[in-house]
Amino acid sequence: MDPPEEDFDNFEPEVYDDFDRPYGSNNDNKSRNGYYVTQRKIALNDSDDNHLDEAELEGLVMTNITTTSRVGSKSKTAAPLYLHYTKQLRQKCAPVIALLSLAWTPRYRTTSCIALLFIAFSSVVLLSHTSSKSTFVYKNTKYDPFASVNSNQRHYILKSIYGFWGFFDGGADDRPKEPYMTVENAGNPFLDLTESKFPEESWQADAVYANHFQDAGAKLVVRAKEAIYATYHGYGLKNVQATDEADDTVTWELENIDKRLQERINMFMLSQEVDLGSITSAEALEETAPSWKEKGGWTTSRSWDGLKRRLLHSLMTNSPFTMVVTGSWQSMGYGGNHGHQSMAATMESLLGPLFDKLNVQLVVRAIGLPPLTGLSSQEENDLMVGGRSTLIHSLGWSSIYGSDVDMVVWDDYNLENGQSDETAKALFDLFARQALLAGDTSLPFLWGGDFDVLRNLHENADVDVGQLGNAMAGVDETDSESAASSLEWAAQYLKCSSKTQRYCDGESYKFDSHCWVDHGGNAPPTPQLDHIPVLPTAIGWRMHQIKGYALSYNILAALDDAIDFWAEKTIFEGHPLADENWHIGEYITNVQDKVKALADSDDPHCFQLEELMKLPKRLCKSRMKGRTEHTPRANPADTSLRTVITNSDVSVESDGLYEGYLSDDAMIHSGEVNPIEIANLGKDPSNAKQRHLLQKRWLRQRVVRRADDKSSGRVLLSSMVRSTNKLTTAIGDIKSQPQRRLDKIEPGNGWKVLHTFPGDKCDGSILSTGCGALKSSECLLEGHQGSRGGVWGTESAGWLVLKASGVESGFVALNLDLGTTLPDSFVLEYAIENGDTRTMSTLNKEQFVEKVQMPVPGMRLLTVFDDEKNTKSDLVVSIRVKGCDDDCHVGVTHLYWS
Repeated sequence: MDPPEEDFDNFEPEVYDDFDRPYGSNNDNKSRNGYYVTQRKIALNDSDDNHLDEAELEGLVMTNITTTSRVGSKSKTAAPLYLHYTKQLRQKCAPVIALLSLAWTPRYRTTSCIALLFIAFSSVVLLSHTSSKSTFVYKNTKYDPFASVNSNQRHYILKSIYGFWGFFDGGADDRPKEPYMTVENAGNPFLDLTESKFPEESWQADAVYANHFQDAGAKLVVRAKEAIYATYHGYGLKNVQATDEADDTVTWELENIDKRLQERINMFMLSQEVDLGSITSAEALEETAPSWKEKGGWTTSRSWDGLKRRLLHSLMTNSPFTMVVTGSWQSMGYGGNHGHQSMAATMESLLGPLFDKLNVQLVVRAIGLPPLTGLSSQEENDLMVGGRSTLIHSLGWSSIYGSDVDMVVWDDYNLENGQSDETAKALFDLFARQALLAGDTSLPFLWGGDFDVLRNLHENADVDVGQLGNAMAGVDETDSESAASSLEWAAQYLKCSSKTQRYCDGESYKFDSHCWVDHGGNAPPTPQLDHIPVLPTAIGWRMHQIKGYALSYNILAALDDAIDFWAEKTIFEGHPLADENWHIGEYITNVQDKVKALADSDDPHCFQLEELMKLPKRLCKSRMKGRTEHTPRANPADTSLRTVITNSDVSVESDGLYEGYLSDDAMIHSGEVNPIEIANLGKDPSNAKQRHLLQKRWLRQRVVRRADDKSSGRVLLSSMVRSTNKLTTAIGDIKSQPQRRLDKIEPGNGWKVLHTFPGDKCDGSILSTGCGALKSSECLLEGHQGSRGGVWGTESAGWLVLKASGVESGFVALNLDLGTTLPDSFVLEYAIENGDTRTMSTLNKEQFVEKVQMPVPGMRLLTVFDDEKNTKSDLVVSIRVKGCDDDCHVGVTHLYWS
C-alpha cells in the first residue's frame, strides 16, 4: 500500500510501519500492536538521525516477510478476510516501499527527482501518442432489470409491456389467385385502382382482415416508437424478480408510464403546423419553432398529408416504399465508423422488418462517396461549406439515385453553422428539382436542404418538404466520466456540458470500430488495422444513430397517422379505402408540371448555375440521366458505364474479393436496450431469434473501399496541367466542325474499369452482401460501399465509345478523372454522332484546361454536346487521348445526358 504524502524529513514510522493494520485505520488495536510499535520507535530514536540507513533498508528489501503472528495479534485463521488480503498486499509491496525510501535519502534524492521527472515526461509522451489509438472499454453500472431472470422470462416481460406481432391472414386460401394489382387492371402506371377493380376476395375489400390488420399495424408502430425511446431511457422497469414457482413466474414494476410517454413525445416532437406562407426566412422559423433542430424537426400540414398519402398507397398496393439518403462523407458515416453505424443503416435495420410485417418492402439507398484525397486546404474548406457533395450524382439523378423514390433525405449542410451560401443553395435547388422530375410514377418527400429553396418549392410547386431534427433535447447529459456508465449505452458521451465536452469530443468515446475478428481460420491476406482510421471532422456513431432514430420516429409517426386515418375513413365508408384518400397519379403530375413551369422570379437559385458553373438553365426543368462506375448507385447492374460502352473488351480490374467468413461483434452490448428486438417481438422467442439473425445478416456484408487511394488518380486538375515549359508548337484553335459520313470510329482496346467494386452489387442497402471486401483491404469489416471507379485508358487504348439514349433537351457531358500531370503535348479528341452527322473536336492542353469545368472539388466536367434544338434521341459519344503515348491516363467516371 502506498505511503501517505508526508515530509520524509519528519518521518513518523508509527503511521505507516504498523503493518498489522491498513493505513489510516481507526480500529482500536493498540493492545495488539503496542509492543511492535514501541520497539520500532526505540530502534529509530536510538539512531543519530530520523532516516532509515541503507543497511536497514536493504534488510527490509531482502527479508522474506512471512505471515507469522506478532505479539498480541490474532491468529491467521481468526483474522477478518479483509485483513488477510491487506496483509498479502503489504507483503508484496514492502520491498517496493523500502526501495522508494532508500531513493529518498539525502544521498540519492537529487538523482531520484531527476529520474521521476524523466519518467513523468515519458509517460505524458506515451499517453499522448497512444490516445488517438485508444479503444473505449464498455462500462455499465446502471440497473439491469433482466439480470436475475432467464431468457424466457425476459421475453415474457417484454411481450407483456410492449405487446407482440401475432397477426395472420385467416382467409389467405380464399384470396384471388390471379394478380389484380397490375398496370393493366389499374389502367394507369401509378397502380391507382378504383374501388370497383378490387376483387371481392381481395384483402383490401375484406373488412375483417383490414380491421384486424389496422389494429395490429397501429400497435406495431407504437411498439417501435417506444423501442426508440427506450434506447435512450431504458425499459422503464424496476424490481424485476423471479419467483420460486416452477412455472417461471416473474414479477416486475413499471416506472411512471405517463411521464415516459410525455418525455417521448417531447423528445421527438415534429412541428407539423409550420406555415410557410407567413414564415419567409430561416430566422423567422427559429422564432416560430426554436427547438426544432434538437427535437424531431419541422414540416407543414400539407406536406404531412402528402407523406401519409404515399404510405397509404404503398399499404394499399403492397408496393415498395423507396428512400434515398445522401450527403457529405461525414453525414454518410465515413471517417471512423462502420457502414452499419450510419444514419441510413440505423433506420433501415429498425424499419425494414417492420415494413415487411405490413407487406411493404422498404428500399433504402444510402448513396454517398468516401472522402477525396489530395485536396488543397481551400478545396477542403469549399466542401465544408456544404451543398457540394451531391452534384456529381445530381446531374444523373434519375439513374444514379433512382426513378422510383418516395422520400429523400439530404444532409450536406455547412459543418460550421448549417447555413448555406448562394452556391450551396443553387446546387441544392438543382438536386431537389432533379429528384422531383426523376420518376414517372413516384414523387419524393424532401427532408433537408436549404430553407429558402424548400419554401419556394413548397409555395410555388406544391412540393412536400421538411427538415429533420436530431432529438438531442431528450438525451440525458453526461455530467462526468464516472456518471456516463449509469446512462444507456446509446446516450453515453452523446450530450455533454461545457465542462465535460472533452469527453464527448474524445475519439475513444465517439468511435467504436474494429477491422477484424479472429475465428481461428481464414486469416486475411492483408494485415488488418485495429480499428477504422478516424478523419478530422468525422461524426461519431452515436450521433449517426440518434439521427437515424429521429428519422425513423418521424416515419413511424406518419405511418401511425396514416393507419388511423385509414381506420377512421373505412369504419363509416367501408372497404376498400376510397380512391381520393390514397391515389397518387394526379398528385404527382400536378407537382411535376409546376416544377417544370417555375420561372426565375419564382425560384431563382437553380438558374444561377448557368453563371456560376456554365450549366444550361434548361437543366432545372429537364430530367437528367446518367451512367457511372462510382458506387453505390441504384440498380447497379443497369446503371454502370459499361452498359452504354460499345467497346467489347472493357474489363473490371480488381485485386479480388476476400472469400473467407467475415464476422462481427454484437452491435448492442448485453444488458443494453435493443430496439430492434422490441420492435420485432413475436409470439415466442424463436421469432425474435430469427429476426436477430436477419438483422445480423447485413453486418457481414463484404464491403470495403479501396485501400490504396494513391492509385486512384484523384489529383487536382491544377496540378495535373502544371508545366515548367511553355508550348513550343501551337496546335491551333479548337477544331469543331460537322462532318458527314466520315470513316467509322472504331472502338479501341485496352480501356479498363479501375478503383471500383466488382460484381455490380453495391446499391446502398444494408442487404448488399455481394458488394465484396477486397483482398487488399486493411479493414475488411469497415462495411462502406463507396468507391470512385471509372473507365481508364491511355493513348494506346484508342477510342472509348458510349451511347446516350433518350436525349430530350440536347445536353451531354462527361465527368473526367486524370491520373498524371498533363504534358504539353497532351491532346484530347471527342466526337458526337447525331444521326447522320458527326461533330469532331480537338483540344490541346491549354484548350482542355479552359473548357473543362471544376464546379466543385473532385469534378472535371466536360460538356461535349449542348444544343437545345436537338431532335435526335440517341447520341454516340467517342473520346480518346493523343500526344503523350501511354504517359497520360484519363478516366471517364460519369456520362450525363438530358
